[in-house]
Amino acid sequence: MRHYSRLLPFVVCIAAPLIGQLAWAGDAPPPASSNHQALWSTPGDGQLVMLMRSGAFYDAKKPALPAVPLRVRVCVTNMTGSNNSVNLYVWTTEGPLPNLNNNPDRAPPVNQPQTLHMQLGQCVDLDRPGGIVVQDSTVSGTSSGYYELFEETSLLRSAEAADPLHALKHGNRISYGPPKNLPVKCSKLPKPTPDFWASCEMDLGKGQKATRVCTADKFVQTKDGLKDYPASLLELIVDKNLLDKPKISDYDYNWTPVTQMGCRDLVGVNVAYFMVGPNITGGTWDPQTVERIGVTIQAIDWAE
Repeated sequence: MRHYSRLLPFVVCIAAPLIGQLAWAGDAPPPASSNHQALWSTPGDGQLVMLMRSGAFYDAKKPALPAVPLRVRVCVTNMTGSNNSVNLYVWTTEGPLPNLNNNPDRAPPVNQPQTLHMQLGQCVDLDRPGGIVVQDSTVSGTSSGYYELFEETSLLRSAEAADPLHALKHGNRISYGPPKNLPVKCSKLPKPTPDFWASCEMDLGKGQKATRVCTADKFVQTKDGLKDYPASLLELIVDKNLLDKPKISDYDYNWTPVTQMGCRDLVGVNVAYFMVGPNITGGTWDPQTVERIGVTIQAIDWAE
């Protein structure tokens, strides 16, 4: 039987809009969030977009993503197109599907997500996920919304249930540092992959448990000026080992498009990388013209 980590039932509510709007002001990216609510959006091609993930990457020996010790609320506030829904993928922390009967002829275990389908105006609370990814259910429409962080619940923790005093003391007390503008310089990969020509190393610093990374409307500085780069040609990875690897699938939490006016929270990550395509120079989206990626970063911390 397959077992997952604690996943709260989704809570349907009317998603409140963000207070204030993000705006590009010269070279300064927008505030990382408004009232701690971070924006997200999907491209119009059905690709996955990461909202949060722990710093671990897939390892055959330890395929599960460690839990993020928080509760995350994800809300859908807008859709374009018709007959949309949002596919919400949640990588939990109980590991992959087992290799049934230990049969060596079967495929190796695969780290699979749980899936929820969300409609316009709905929110869902997720307790201690390993990774969260959203996707518009169509290849022609887009979806957008926001997410925010809360203290993890103690209702399903057996140790705390057995010790009420410990449960009373439990609390995350989430805090956010000031938003900081971070220009991320880009350079040609030593060995360009079939998909990407350049990479941009983003140093998030040390000392914080997590970092929120947000983009503006136009956030890619090229030799021709600021641009909103196509999400299919700009992706984020946190594993340095993937710098010289081709992207195998659009349905992989290790590779996620970077969209305009959107945020993602990286937990336990000190360095991340923007990957810039295409792997062919020239044309409208010449990767040689990309000089830097402008983002806002914001440290996130909480008490144990």
